[in-house]
Amino acid sequence: MGIKFGTDGWRAVIDKDFTNENVCKIIQAFCDVWADSPNKLVFIGYDRRNKSDSTSRLVASVLAANGFEPRLSKQYCPTPCVSWLSKNNDGLAGVMVTASHNPPNWNGIKFKESYGGAASPEYTDKIEAQIEANEKAGRKPLEANFEECVAKGSITYYDPHETYSAHLKNYMDVEKITQSGFKVVVDPMFGSGTDYIKSIINQGVVQIHEAADPDFGGLSPEPIEKNLSDLRKAVLENKAHIGLATDGDADRIGAMDEKGNYISSHQIFALLLRHNLDHNKLKGTIVSSVSTTRLIQEICTKYALEHVQTPIGFKHISKVLKERDALMGGEESGGISFRDHVHERDGVFNGLLLLEMMAVKGKSLSELISEMNDEYGKFIFKRDDHHLDSDTIERVRNQIKGMSFDEVEGVKVLKNNTLDGLRLEFEDGSWVLMRPSGTEPLVRTYAEASSMDRVDALLRFVKNELTL
Repeated sequence: MGIKFGTDGWRAVIDKDFTNENVCKIIQAFCDVWADSPNKLVFIGYDRRNKSDSTSRLVASVLAANGFEPRLSKQYCPTPCVSWLSKNNDGLAGVMVTASHNPPNWNGIKFKESYGGAASPEYTDKIEAQIEANEKAGRKPLEANFEECVAKGSITYYDPHETYSAHLKNYMDVEKITQSGFKVVVDPMFGSGTDYIKSIINQGVVQIHEAADPDFGGLSPEPIEKNLSDLRKAVLENKAHIGLATDGDADRIGAMDEKGNYISSHQIFALLLRHNLDHNKLKGTIVSSVSTTRLIQEICTKYALEHVQTPIGFKHISKVLKERDALMGGEESGGISFRDHVHERDGVFNGLLLLEMMAVKGKSLSELISEMNDEYGKFIFKRDDHHLDSDTIERVRNQIKGMSFDEVEGVKVLKNNTLDGLRLEFEDGSWVLMRPSGTEPLVRTYAEASSMDRVDALLRFVKNELTL
């Protein structure tokens, strides 16, 4: 199988498919596709994974050899930093070396378009096609000497902390946050969000998992509840007001309230949407992926806002954000975007905005959640990941395409939503979704309802139907 881009970039196992040879093929194809562009400026960033630093230099070397102007991060940086720099400095594109939240033995490449959003399928399709064409033609990637390029200035550097942190400080009411005296625990999960929130707030911040550990403490760096037991412990031990977590490349957000309760990405999305509507008095289209809580639709209905649903993968959300100049976009996996910042998810930005909301409202995170539950009701969500072999995943993929239901266990199905996988939407407001992952070898099942019993029943149902 050739090099294929998934829901967010190309990812592969290190030293298996993630090799220097394949990285060079990808970057050479990018150079060939945009060879005639008068704009040659490309921003490059990298996370803290194995081979990310060296791979970023390789990326810069291939770009320089092809006459492009690579600007490389001086150190690890968040993916949204690369997106923001590309957008605000008239870059042709951004290239981020990361595998995001994938397990430690993975790495990858994310492309960011000039407007700052995730590369669309049309964008990466061109790169895939060019890779194939280059291989058929026997075209080998060009590669310049990195040190020589740096010496003569054809490869230059930028400081992500200096430029990006200054931007975030200008956007947030940092003074209001610091005056509130919050004690904050930050868990960057050993990733590239390390030190950002801590340096911006500059007081009352305890940071855990800040050392460089490419094994991520033995976990996948995804800020979901099962991976955040250390954050919960630190919040309770430090009597903190909030715990904030970012994933491996800091574009996703997770949180704990002051009682150690996990706050899901759905709840964070809903809270920040309300903050933008009520405090910042903003309006606009709201975009969410098919695996995102129905609560977003309920809020849009109340405020008479257009709501657009997309397939999973922020590249789909980014496309709609750009086309409709949408106010916000978000997804189940912890990615949330704002029009006035960049059409890209940003865990550091969202964590700061959550702190700003608490400061403005003068309420704890648990109080803000309780207030929202009182107004809209409870939306209980759960996701199961089923790790399977490739043959089973393909069997499930084909099975899902042929499935349709009128009712399940006595509850009427209002819609068989086939936007991405199959989402069954029930008359009682609950829903269940089944789909193979686009970034990892697994099948994911998702459910939301007003009770955990109903959620578990829906997940059992699809597990049995798919024979997982």
